[in-house]
Amino acid sequence: MTSIHWRRCDYRIESLKITVLGLEESVQQLRKKLDKSEWYDGFWLLEELEPIYGLMFIALQNYINSSIYDRFESLDKQYLKYRIGNQIKETGRTDIELIISIANYYKHRDYPGDFKKETLKILVDFNLQFDKEGDIKDSPIFKALEMFSENWDTNLLIKAVEVWREKLWTIIE
Repeated sequence: MTSIHWRRCDYRIESLKITVLGLEESVQQLRKKLDKSEWYDGFWLLEELEPIYGLMFIALQNYINSSIYDRFESLDKQYLKYRIGNQIKETGRTDIELIISIANYYKHRDYPGDFKKETLKILVDFNLQFDKEGDIKDSPIFKALEMFSENWDTNLLIKAVEVWREKLWTIIE
């Protein structure tokens, strides 16, 4: 009989889902403004959506790194664990690497000089424009969402990190 390690139980997923649901409710409130205000257009909406989705990527990053700690009781060489995600197209990069780099982008976007070298490489590999002069519609946050789902279905991101977390338990160190 095989026993399952107690840390394998994913007690973190519920709070991640609640967090993302709350952020999605914020998105819905902003979308309602489009119908109510003449001056409020799609560009204003994107300006207000970017920080909400940026927070979502940070929540996903926290879940990912906490999952690594749950499994290995350490964050040593965590970047290697990001590579066990599902590869996205011909980028040579995984969905988890994309999530991590977008969270890092959001946290440091006002000071691009603070980007770690690996974050920069991943953004470049995904062909994401990350300069401050870029148009809001080309935000790496929105482009990353589109890579997961054309209609920005955040459930697909949650599913991606859930599946990835389970894969962590197949790694032998």
